[in-house]
Amino acid sequence: MLKKFLNLWIIAIFASVIAGANELNQTLKINIEDVDLQQKILRFPAYDLKVGETGFVVTKLTDYNVISAKLQIESIKDGVALAKFGVFDMMKQKYLPTPRVDPKKGDMAVFRDLNNRAFLIAPDSATYEKLRSQISDVIFMNSDLLMGYLNDFGGFDPKPKFLKKACEVYSVGLLYIVGTNNVNVLDCQSLVLLEKIAFDTSKVTSTMAPFFSRLEEVKTGSLASLFYGKKSKNYFEYYDRLVQQGSNFK
Repeated sequence: MLKKFLNLWIIAIFASVIAGANELNQTLKINIEDVDLQQKILRFPAYDLKVGETGFVVTKLTDYNVISAKLQIESIKDGVALAKFGVFDMMKQKYLPTPRVDPKKGDMAVFRDLNNRAFLIAPDSATYEKLRSQISDVIFMNSDLLMGYLNDFGGFDPKPKFLKKACEVYSVGLLYIVGTNNVNVLDCQSLVLLEKIAFDTSKVTSTMAPFFSRLEEVKTGSLASLFYGKKSKNYFEYYDRLVQQGSNFK
């Protein structure tokens, strides 16, 4: 009876945290109240935004709207968010002109527009499928796509540069990483931790490297491949450290 009660209690906690995480999947549009072009800082109401979240600015021109900048929340104080902005290069095309428009007061800051799509990094197939079935408000892109891109990208261990590029290529907003007894929800561009969900991993007896996928590592036979780091074979140690260090992870 006690065991049954504890199991129900754990499920209830997981469900309540997931419900809170649902807010990350809803697009949030906010009018910009102040622009500092010299410091490249924007100011606007924070709502439920978190430090580290990324987004973009939509600027209205005479006949159409353009994405004029990318954003990352730098700080939040007294309900006001300060965001650093820079050149929006996620959809950069060398044959298309890049808009040269500075954000201005009254423009729209847009966040979480891609957060309904995510990648899930898990240690084994059972964990991967269990989380995919429990988290229903996010479209999880197949981990085979992530592995295939890693094979093209080069290397064995997923590093921040690779993860950000993969999320950009597949238009993914969130990255779920299973760590030791938790699921970490990260912004896919800043790799800042946004949510941490309790999740029992004590029953994981063996792990796949660098993460669960039905694709195997491509053996190129090149000399460079012999020198690839393979630290992610120690799955939990590797990803716990990646989550902790974010973009500073080496």
